[in-house]
Amino acid sequence: MSDSKRPAQLPQDTASGQSGSNANASKLMSPGAFERDTVSETTSKMLIICVDRDNDVGLKTGIETPIVGKNACLEAATKLALADPEEADANTIFAAVKEYEELLSKGQECEVVTVGGLFERGVLGDKKIRGEVARILNDYPASEAVIVSDGIEGEELTPVISTLVPVISIRKVVIKHSKSVEESYQVLGRYLRMIVFDPRYAKYYLGLPGLILVGVAIAYYFVKDVAPLVLIGLIGIVFAIRGFNVDREIESIKDLSAAGYMKLFVVITSVLIILSGIILGIIPFFQSNPATPAYQILQTPIKFLGNPNFPDVPKILGYFIQGSQLVVWGGLAVYVLGAIFFNLITPTKRHVLRNVVALIVLGLLYIPVYYLGQVLVSGTAKSVETFVGYALFALAASFVIAAYIYSHFSRRRTQAELEEIES
Repeated sequence: MSDSKRPAQLPQDTASGQSGSNANASKLMSPGAFERDTVSETTSKMLIICVDRDNDVGLKTGIETPIVGKNACLEAATKLALADPEEADANTIFAAVKEYEELLSKGQECEVVTVGGLFERGVLGDKKIRGEVARILNDYPASEAVIVSDGIEGEELTPVISTLVPVISIRKVVIKHSKSVEESYQVLGRYLRMIVFDPRYAKYYLGLPGLILVGVAIAYYFVKDVAPLVLIGLIGIVFAIRGFNVDREIESIKDLSAAGYMKLFVVITSVLIILSGIILGIIPFFQSNPATPAYQILQTPIKFLGNPNFPDVPKILGYFIQGSQLVVWGGLAVYVLGAIFFNLITPTKRHVLRNVVALIVLGLLYIPVYYLGQVLVSGTAKSVETFVGYALFALAASFVIAAYIYSHFSRRRTQAELEEIES
């Protein structure tokens, strides 16, 4: 700084109080004095934390996190850039090292580290990052931290890290020239990579559409007219599988216990029996035997809403019930009996009463449903009266049996609780 720009100094022979006051004023007036004082008064240690939330550095280089120190971080970033030149996390580590060098040149005592989560991210990945930061702080007790990341991970992980050390700054590293455009492409590129290479997403975005397209192509090759129906059916199957969580249930089979495998066997057996019953009810309609009632019904349409060739749906449904009811009821009974058995062998014996009532109601409903089939086939007044009578009887019997069983077990439970209190 030249003398012409230096502030004038006050005489030294002034009063001590005035001299001290003017000296402080002169110090504050000096350009750069505030910055020098801030650095000189900064005795705290700062931690520069580079966050690799999906642990690319560990998966692609084999280096385990946490990575502590400038040289170790530079080595990890170089290996990561060589393993995957398009990986943004390598640039993030270099940016963290650059931040470290700039702060160090200004007199700030600091250290640079790289921490990694898990490939699946999520809660367990964030927990791993927090644990690595905690271990670093045991060896390097920093009082403040700066987070360096290549996306929104910095903002998302701030609450996680701030419970260990105050986060005073977050630096987001964005490559290329236009920040807004690059961020958009960055997010889009990451999602596309996840869709293509991440098994969790690839099976939904690539696998299932691929199966649908293959099915439609096969159907179109053999029967062009049914290709749209096949497409709709396959899409419906995909929606049903995802909606009822069938894929997750199938994946969890490998973790089942012995009792779980027995339950699975009961469920599959009951489903197969029910499907067999449905097939038994459908088969007669596909047989070209003029002597069968089902074939005759298909050949004698009715007039409905001005359409003279409308199928006789009530009689079709009635013959279907008559042909399938016994086997379908047997499959349902197998499922309920299996539930009762497994509830009996569990220590708590929960839901036993509910399943017993379900089995009784299932038996009582057999006769009304059977006569419902008779009503749909014949349509006579006598069959309707028989159906209504059995339906009312089954309803009344179900109420009576359910009320008796619930009251009986309720009294037993109350008595057991009283005996336990008295003892």
